Amino acid sequence: VFNSTELKDIEYVRSLYCNKLEFLRFDSSVGTFVGFTELGVKNAARLNKDQRLLAAAKAQRGKYCQPNVGNWYKTALTKSAPPTVRLRSTTPLSSHHPAMLVCSVYDFYPKQI
Repeated sequence: VFNSTELKDIEYVRSLYCNKLEFLRFDSSVGTFVGFTELGVKNAARLNKDQRLLAAAKAQRGKYCQPNVGNWYKTALTKSAPPTVRLRSTTPLSSHHPAMLVCSVYDFYPKQI
């Protein structure tokens, strides 16, 4: 997760999923493994006891993210796509209002806009 090329603004997140359910996550802003299920909590406790593994996970932000963020920044954060806007009037099914204006926006990037 990043919003600039500065290491202080980069967050390294590694999530593990099973059957589409996140059960374990390492987040560099927290600095430890966090479990979200019974299995995840047990594994987080085990992994957080291993200081060498914890140090390696913390180092990933500088080792993996920092050398690559410049490329990601150029290809992702500097790009945009104009939206397609559709404006229409409709009659609500169960409302006291005679009409409702609906604005739909599609196909834009980045999606956080």
